[in-house]
Formats: sequence, C-alpha cells, structure tokens
Amino acid sequence: GCPLVRDVFELTGDFCRVPKRRCHRHYCWEKLRRAEVDLERVRVWSQLDELFEQERNVRAAMTNRAGLLALMLHQTIQHDPLCTNLRSPA
Repeated sequence: GCPLVRDVFELTGDFCRVPKRRCHRHYCWEKLRRAEVDLERVRVWSQLDELFEQERNVRAAMTNRAGLLALMLHQTIQHDPLCTNLRSPA
C-alpha cells in the first residue's frame, strides 16, 4: 500500500492497509511517488553538474596560476610612498 506521511513530507513508516482497488484516498500514489523520485534525481543531477563546473573552474585557475603570462602581467604595488627599495631586508 501507499506509505503514510505526517505533515506532508514526514514518513511515518506505516502503510495504507486498504486494498489498492478500494482505496480512493491514495489514488495513483505510485505515479506520484515515481514523479517525486524523478524530481529528486533531476535535483541531484543539477547539483552534480554545478559541482563539475566548479571543479573545472578551479582546475583552470590552477593551470593558469603559475604561467608565464601571469608572471609577465604581475605588477608590484608600492604601498609606502617613502620606501624606494621594494625588496625586503635580508
């Protein structure tokens, strides 16, 4: 039978004991349950796609991090206008 719920989404662990052909309260519950499972599956695939996109962006940032282009475009910013030596004292 149909799994019984409390407060719309909270499963109780009990099932409807009325035969399927006579239960008008839980009409087509199997189709609704399949639709819920399919919706959850779509949500998980969407989250997985977002995570793959984030991973791809991180990997691209990692490959570009130590490239020659980044070194050539690097600029040193002088925060203290009185300091002329940008090297730290060794």
